[in-house]
Amino acid sequence: MNKLQVVMLGSVLAMGVSGPAQAFDFKKLTDSANEAVDSASQQANDSMDQASQAMDSSVAVSGEAQVLVDSLSTDLGVTQQQAAGGAGALLAMAQNNLSADQFSGILSQVPGLDSLLGGGEGGGLAGSMLGNISSLEGVTKVFSSLGLSPDMIAQFAPKILGFLGGEGVAGTVLDSLSGLWGVSAPAE
Repeated sequence: MNKLQVVMLGSVLAMGVSGPAQAFDFKKLTDSANEAVDSASQQANDSMDQASQAMDSSVAVSGEAQVLVDSLSTDLGVTQQQAAGGAGALLAMAQNNLSADQFSGILSQVPGLDSLLGGGEGGGLAGSMLGNISSLEGVTKVFSSLGLSPDMIAQFAPKILGFLGGEGVAGTVLDSLSGLWGVSAPAE
């Protein structure tokens, strides 16, 4: 039963209980139902706006990770939020699939990279959302929620690999990431 039906049923029952002598005012009933639906819709929109603002404010990129985000944004024509979110999704997948030693090696080579995963001061929401990504399907969902085509993964991944290589991440780790993300490793 949808909300409109529930509101209408409740209104009809309320009129029936309140007195047998009252006339049925269909216009008043539909106006009341429309107001209830509009109110519920507005509340849902407000909640989505608050969640979006929380996500925006929770991703505070720091260190060399900001250089990566700037590069992705400029080179791929995406917003800073899309760049940070897309890179964070791919890195979260890496974190959940690489060995702990491999991933900590990446983090130690690139200061601030953990900020893309929700680490550091603004972690909370971003960290909990990205922590569950273990496959390209999860990355695709994040890209879609950011307004990015899933095809963009194939553009993000080589850029991130190139950046990590430039920061001194070992070739064997880059090869693992390349296989994980389904793209060719950059030439050394």
